[in-house]
Amino acid sequence: MKNLRILIVNDFASNASMFQKYFSSHVDAIYFNENPVITLAKNPIFFEKDELGSCVEKIKNLSKNYDIFLTFGWFAAAICYLANVNYVMYFVDSFIEPKYRIWKKFSFFKKKFFDDLFKDALQCANKVVAGIPNDAKTLRKYRDDVRIIFPIMDTQIFHSNHKKIKLDNDLFTFFSPQRIDPTKGHEIIFESFRYTKSDFVVLQTDWGSGDYYEKVIQNKPPNVKLISKIIRSDMPSYYVSSDALLGQVGYSSCGGTEREAILCGKPVFCYETNQFTENDPFCKSKDPIQIAKYIDKIVKDEEFRSHLLKIQKEWVMENFDPKKLAEQWDRLFLEMINENHKYKVKKRYNVVMKLYFNS
Repeated sequence: MKNLRILIVNDFASNASMFQKYFSSHVDAIYFNENPVITLAKNPIFFEKDELGSCVEKIKNLSKNYDIFLTFGWFAAAICYLANVNYVMYFVDSFIEPKYRIWKKFSFFKKKFFDDLFKDALQCANKVVAGIPNDAKTLRKYRDDVRIIFPIMDTQIFHSNHKKIKLDNDLFTFFSPQRIDPTKGHEIIFESFRYTKSDFVVLQTDWGSGDYYEKVIQNKPPNVKLISKIIRSDMPSYYVSSDALLGQVGYSSCGGTEREAILCGKPVFCYETNQFTENDPFCKSKDPIQIAKYIDKIVKDEEFRSHLLKIQKEWVMENFDPKKLAEQWDRLFLEMINENHKYKVKKRYNVVMKLYFNS
């Protein structure tokens, strides 16, 4: 396969940097100025303006330099749809149902415009890829050809050979870098601490906002110690210095943080309902009493911790190996090039776009 040129549009996290590292194709990334993400991507590009019309023109101008556009999020896909380029929609760490930042301020007609635009962007994408099977199941209500490719894990950064740091704590230590957010289920985890019978401390990053965050902070158990938000490059040191990772129970998914900790050699507690594979090695209950028993077993039983880490690491390496996943992407891109098919933009959206965004 020729060395394709891929442009990632609006990456939410560190996906672009991993694609640059593991893809055989050339990969660049473009971001919205209004969302100055902390990215490890090399030589990022930025949209000059955040207006839809301006972004569409930017992608049109860039289209001569790239073979395929890989979009994260609905707005990125809508931009590529209107620019009439070859694009893949990738749903990873994002909501399937569109969430509009200023939705309440939209008029009825603008809401209708975006509803129709997003639906057409999904239907007209050359390929649609989901990061987890449950998301694929939801997307297949709208398209039956949704592909599943798991998120890539950076095994070059996350491993067990990092230098440990002093945590100033002699008790068994759980590291919890998750954002305090309803999707993570902190209220369930902290409720379970009422039933635990072991001594441990949780290092929880003070990261979040809004009513949910304030409520969780006010009612956090005494063994939860808040620490400052940690930059990505320091995360491996915290993983290897703690005894285990306290993951999420809200979204029902073993996320990137959990997989990173496993690669760094630490067992993980999180709630997972076989979203990725059958019989994955994680807690299957959201009941606080059952969670407490699971946590106590991690703290007290060294043999259980060793066994848990062994099967969790085998699971991660089998399903999230970066080279294998990069090969899946290469095959998908090759299919697109062989199909050599572009979808046409509906003229009515060109008219509406000018009315709303270029006036």
